[in-house]
Amino acid sequence: MKTLETERLILRDWKETDLADFYEYAKVEGVGEMAGWPHHENTETSKTILDAFIRDGDVYAIVLKENNKVIGSLGIHDRDTLSYGYKAEIQREIGYVLSKDYWGKGIMPEAAKAAIQYAFEELSVDVLWCGHFQINEQSQKVIEKTGFKYCGEHVFESKALNKVFEGKRYILSKEDYEVSKNK
Repeated sequence: MKTLETERLILRDWKETDLADFYEYAKVEGVGEMAGWPHHENTETSKTILDAFIRDGDVYAIVLKENNKVIGSLGIHDRDTLSYGYKAEIQREIGYVLSKDYWGKGIMPEAAKAAIQYAFEELSVDVLWCGHFQINEQSQKVIEKTGFKYCGEHVFESKALNKVFEGKRYILSKEDYEVSKNK
């Protein structure tokens, strides 16, 4: 993926040297659980996931420019043309996690807006999806700030937590993105 830059952030591919920063925020109880995965109990867990990020290449490391520290992740994941019953040629779903130390500072909307622009303008995506668990009000605020439209309730199954969560799904079409961009 192309490296993206905002006022405060760099979104880039993960590196093996990011392990300490990744584990630092992923081990905090409540961070991963908001996204459907358990907080990391050890660096080996983080290393396994970091290796998958590097191998799969669809998750950005979110780096804070002021200290060059990885403080979160943002994925732009492939979805097939029938995902969620919506027919479009190219669909992606974004998902994100942010270190608890940086919640409430406008960082994730800043990162998500850069990823949305990249998805529509350079990846030629037709539709972006996003969702959150009912309990994750922070994620809902990010979704609403970035132009997604509510499209319905959804049940999310987390195999990692062996739990089912009630949630909400949102959609952003290329047409809606273009209209909001030109306002």
